[in-house]
Parts: sequence; C-alpha cells; structure tokens
Amino acid sequence: MPETAASGWNIHYETAGNPADPAILMILGLSHRLAHWGSLPRLLARDLFVVTFDCRGMGLSERRNEAYTIGDEMADLEAVLEAADVRRAFVYGRSRGGMLAQEFALTRTERVLGLILSGTSHRGPGAIGSTAQVDAAMNFTPEMTREQIFAAQNSAMAAPGWRERDPEAFARCLAVDLEAPPRRFAVVRQQEAIAPWTSHDRLPGLRCPALVICGEDDGMVPPANSRQIAALIPGAQLELIPQCGHLPMLEKPAEVARAVLEFVAGAYPSSST
Repeated sequence: MPETAASGWNIHYETAGNPADPAILMILGLSHRLAHWGSLPRLLARDLFVVTFDCRGMGLSERRNEAYTIGDEMADLEAVLEAADVRRAFVYGRSRGGMLAQEFALTRTERVLGLILSGTSHRGPGAIGSTAQVDAAMNFTPEMTREQIFAAQNSAMAAPGWRERDPEAFARCLAVDLEAPPRRFAVVRQQEAIAPWTSHDRLPGLRCPALVICGEDDGMVPPANSRQIAALIPGAQLELIPQCGHLPMLEKPAEVARAVLEFVAGAYPSSST
C-alpha cells in the first residue's frame, strides 16, 4: 500500500490506469475514505491515470488529533502527486474535497490541467446551506444505532427514493460506512480546517477549464451553489444530474464518468502527464 510522508503526515494513496494517460487527482468529501468512491475510479481508469488518496485522519492515512489548515492539505495533495510521479493533473473534488480542489487550482495553477467540482460550495456571499428536510433527517437521537444513523444520513444525502431504486448500491454504501467509521476527532478537524475558507472572490481569476457537476436533488449542498460557482469561473461548464443527490459517485457513477471523460477529452484532447 503506497504512502507518502512528504508533507509531514503519512498519506495513503492509490493509482489505477495507464500512467501514460492524462492524470486525475480525486479528493474525497467530509468523513469519507477511498471505498466511498465506489466504482468511479475504475470507470475513469479506462482512459485516465487515476490517483486517489485518504485525507488526513481518514481511512488508511495517519490519524492525529491535532489542528491543521487548508494550506497544510495543499502540501498533502502535492506530496501525493509527487509520489505518483504526476507533474500535472485534472483535479476532481467533491463536497469538502471540492473546496480543496478549488484552493489547489487557485494556488498551484501550474499543476492543474483542469478542475472538476462536484456538489460543493465557494462558502462566500450567497452560498446556500443544506435544506430543512436534510437538516431534519440528520437530527440523530441517542437511542439510534450506528446502522440507523448511517442509513438515515445516506438517505438524506441521496436523491429521494435511492434506497428503493437501487437497494444494492445503498447497501454497499452502508457497508462501507459501517466497516470503518471515521473517528469523531478526525471529522471535527476537517470541519475546523475548512471553517474560515472561501474562494468566492478569487474564482473569477481561474483560467483553467472547469466542469461543475451537481445532483439536481442535492439537499446537502443545493445546486444553487454549483450554479454560482459555474457563473464565477470563466468558461466553466455546468452539468446537473437528474434523480441524483449528494452522492453522485454512488448514485450515478456511469453518468459522472461520462461527464468527466467528455470534459477531459474536450479540454485537453492530447494532454499528457
């Protein structure tokens, strides 16, 4: 299992696909680990060199109950790219990972071939928080079991009826949650690191190709946020996925893979790492 400690933390990463293909660095959301990508890395690896990793404190990466900053996490991203022998990559981030992806594109422009943002926010003026329905569903009670909590959380994050439409996918997601739940302190540290961050005033300065993806039924980070981001980034493409919520990589992996691969082909048809 490859790791890099170049940033001062042991960060677990994985690669898939042909290193001669354009590279894509994939960044997870709050509390998630590599298994939460589902089949998406495999689908993308047909045409891309896929680099995935566990964020600090998550999955197989080092766990320390100490504060860090977004700047520290930028060093993690660079360390992973260096360890994977990738000079430039498309950077794909979802939810909190989309915020890290924005920061990386804004501060490490020379390493970014293109930016792909999924269900995320700029966290500035006009940003929209989660819906009342999602907030209510996430109001867990002390008597709930861990399985009940994760099931309620996933139902709230996904499009209405996902559990009934695709019980196998829902069960796989729940199994991943229950197999290795994150430590509470690790989630809190992730929340603390992102709390003061915003990209709102800087996004108009981005000059790399950008694709903004969001599920039409995303109640966790509603589509209005993606529309705002796409409007702020010059030339950005916006794709809303029907009957999809905040877990598009699990709810609609084939649709997400198609959108990403079409974007890459159109942005840099002859790009290389």
